[in-house]
Amino acid sequence: MLKVYHAPNTRSVRIVWLCEELGLDYEKVALEFDPKVLQSENYLKINPLGKVPSMEEDGLVINESGAIVQYLLEKTGDTDLQPAPGTPERGRYLHWFHFAEATLMPPLGNIAQHAFIRPEEKRISAVAEEGKEMAIKILKLLDKELEGRSYIAGEKFSAADIMLGYDLLLAKLFGLLTDAMPNVLAYFNRLAGRPAFKKATGQ
Repeated sequence: MLKVYHAPNTRSVRIVWLCEELGLDYEKVALEFDPKVLQSENYLKINPLGKVPSMEEDGLVINESGAIVQYLLEKTGDTDLQPAPGTPERGRYLHWFHFAEATLMPPLGNIAQHAFIRPEEKRISAVAEEGKEMAIKILKLLDKELEGRSYIAGEKFSAADIMLGYDLLLAKLFGLLTDAMPNVLAYFNRLAGRPAFKKATGQ
């Protein structure tokens, strides 16, 4: 049985969302986003860094959200959520699939850490502000990329939208999605309207 370790509003949203899109049979192991839970002896056996998501199946454990997404797509042989290898469409898909974690998540992570997660005495307001400025810059880039497009890799929904959609969920929670980026707002609303997204986010 596939197990997905999930805490609300974390990267594990991507995994639950994908499982729902694929119609997989899986067990969602709900965790509190609390050091007492994530740093517990039992969970550290699954993820030595005490983070989410984690995926466990037949003795295999994967802790990186992007790797989990790729593994599940390859395991199911799904071609609807990713373009064929070697095509130009695949190149654009891969660009945005990895852009979500490598480019947009770092500033969002800095905002999360220094505005919400860390104890107040350990927060650095300048880091949070720099994160906000960079995130807005990236979101404006996305707004241009999404002009005339329904989804980030083209006209068809893909796993790249799952990777990026989670980032935009955080951006919305942080108050960064505004009318100044109408294409991003419309795009996020399309993603948020999907039943699998609603299931993954508890809406």
